[in-house]
Parts: sequence; C-alpha cells; structure tokens
Amino acid sequence: MSKFFSLAYLTLPNTHPVDQIEIAAQCGYEGVGLRTISQHLPGEPDYALANGRMFQMVRAALERTGVRLMDIELARVADGVDVMSYEKEFALGAELGAKYAIASVWSADRDFSRVQFEKMCDLADKYGMKLNLEFVPFSNIPGLTEALAWMDLMDRPNVQVLVDTLHAHRVKVTPEQLREVAAERFGFVHLCDGPAFIPPVDHPDMVGVARGGRLYVGEGGIDLAGMLKNIPDPPYYSIELPNAAEVAIRGKLEHARRCLETAKTFSAAHQI
Repeated sequence: MSKFFSLAYLTLPNTHPVDQIEIAAQCGYEGVGLRTISQHLPGEPDYALANGRMFQMVRAALERTGVRLMDIELARVADGVDVMSYEKEFALGAELGAKYAIASVWSADRDFSRVQFEKMCDLADKYGMKLNLEFVPFSNIPGLTEALAWMDLMDRPNVQVLVDTLHAHRVKVTPEQLREVAAERFGFVHLCDGPAFIPPVDHPDMVGVARGGRLYVGEGGIDLAGMLKNIPDPPYYSIELPNAAEVAIRGKLEHARRCLETAKTFSAAHQI
C-alpha cells in the first residue's frame, strides 16, 4: 500500500477546511481532499474556495502545515445543474495544487449526462486535473462495470475510476474483476472498512452507513486485502471514514488519528 495518505472531507463532515487541514497535519496525513463544491445536503456548509477569504485561508493553512491539497469534490452531474458552474472551483483548486476532482452521475437522463460529463472532462483538462469517477450503489453509475463502460463512452484520457472500498463491497466487486482492469484506468482509492452485510439499495443503511457508519480499516467485514492487492499503485489512499458515533466519543482529532493508525497497521500486517 502506498505510504501517502490523505484525509477526505467526509471523514470529518461539515468541518471547516482550515480545521481539516490542521487536523490532518497533527495526525500525520500528507494530504487532504476538500469539499469545495457543495452537494447542498440539509445542514451542509458551503466551503467554496471562491467564497470571501476562503481561498486565502486555505492557501495559508496548506503553506503553514505542509499538507497538500490532493483533490476537490463533489463535481456531480445532476438534473438542473450546469457543470460549467464548477469552473471557478476547478481553477482555484488547481491553483492550490489539486490534481484530481471527484465526479459522479446522479441523472437518469443519459444524453444529458453524457453531454455534461464531457464538458466536465474538458473543464478539468483545462486546469490540468483528472476526473475520478466514483461509482455509488445508489447513484446512476452504481458499479465498476457501469463506470468502466461510461469511461469508454466518454473516451477522454483524463478520466479514471475511483474505487471506494465500501461501495465496491456493496456491489460485490471481486478481486478478479479488479485484476482485469488496466492499471492506468484506476485513480486514487477511498479507503475504509464496513459491515459485511449488504443492505438493499432502498434500505436506510445503504446511505446511512455510507455517510455516517463506516468502520476503521481492518475492523469490518470487507475483503480489503483482496481489493487493494489488485489495484496497482494508486497515486494515494484517501481515507473516507465517516462515523458519527466514533466522532462523538473520540472527538474529530482522535477519530482522524485512529483512521490513519488502523490503515497503516493494516498495510503493514498484509504487506500491501
């Protein structure tokens, strides 16, 4: 396993970017992924880099701590959204060093989605960024097979597939399937563990666990070793491990620290 670990936004949801960067530095993460494009979920803050002094504050925190900005999120294709509205965040994110933007598709209109995604590919390319397409079981690109087919349809060199280990487990991605994917098609990895149980897509736990009940690496029922040994040399591992109960008990800093400690312990134990 790569020794480069990044702290994803969702591990500490609704945390101000400067605080997230400071926590990452204190825990020993090399990078962070910031949600600079809001999903506009209930209660979700808007941490756009274009808002007021946010860009200057984030830049100062990155320079002060030495933590790197690895990726920005969440560049969604969704009904009623023009992806060109993301341009300012792509430009500012790239200026701060981000090389990746997380993308996902949430529209059932295939023609609309294709046009919007192609625009987003070109927008990312304009700023030297790669789009990492994340398949999510409850989105319109639910699995690895669909993600790879979508990438073929796009035929853009700057699109890669982002494997989130929880989502991959829930759509029953096998090590053999991963082994068949060309190495250059993989982007970075969202790393976490989770329950072995796979709920139906319409079950509350499908979204609930994904957004607030993931488990520390090595403490759940996912075949992480089987997955990770078959994703060759990802650029880094982004620990995306939201767990509201653990944050309530440990606090944000210690939760983030344990996320990293368990990932490193697992890496050493399995020689990944």
